[in-house]
Order: sequence, then C-alpha cells, then structure tokens
Amino acid sequence: MSELTEQASHSVIVLHEIITDVFNGDGSKIPQLLGHFAPEFTMITPAGKTLSLDEVAALFTRLSGERKGVVITIERCQLIAQFGQQAVIQYHELQQQGDHCTDRVSLAVIDCACNPPRWHYLQETMVVN
Repeated sequence: MSELTEQASHSVIVLHEIITDVFNGDGSKIPQLLGHFAPEFTMITPAGKTLSLDEVAALFTRLSGERKGVVITIERCQLIAQFGQQAVIQYHELQQQGDHCTDRVSLAVIDCACNPPRWHYLQETMVVN
C-alpha cells in the first residue's frame, strides 16, 4: 500500500470515528469533524442530493445524538487515482444500529498534503442486497 493510500485510508477511518461519536451524541466533536472538509466541499448523498459544506454542517448538527448505538465499519479502501497529494479513494461503509444495517460504496477526493487531510468531494451510493 502506498503512503498516499495509507494517508487517505487513515483519513476515512478517523473521519468516520468522529461521525460515530457525533451520531452517538457528542455534538462537541462537530467543529473537529468540519475541520476535515475543505471550504468548497461537496457531498452527493445516496439519494442524489448535492450538499455544500454549510448543509453538511447543518445535517450533522441535526443528527447529533439521533443514532445512539450506531457502529460504522470502514472496509476495502482502494486508491482509484492520485494527483500529486490528492487521492481519489473508494471505500465501503457499513452502518449498524440494532437490527438495521446499511451498506454503501463511497468515493472521496482527499487532499493529503493538509493536516488533517481535507476532503473536497464525497459521493455515496447505497448497496442493494
């Protein structure tokens, strides 16, 4: 695994650890979470809606504490492309809360030259079983 792949994969894992904390009620971590996103960050939700960074901030503020007990597992991080220190990485995200489980494949563009790495783009696609 290349150093860039390791950095991007680590960023994916760290970000989702923070998201798990926010979902479980630790709203104090929202500023830390948002620090991982570039100002021009864009997210495409599984439903196809485009969200700006401000909309993502509002989403996590609303969801803070709303998914108590959720466990997020990241698997199969794979570097798709790189441009200098920017990585395009694909990963599988499993969310489990009680008996409910969702699986999504995500594609992210992450600038690993920053500390912490800055996410510029995220697109999530639900996996249908």
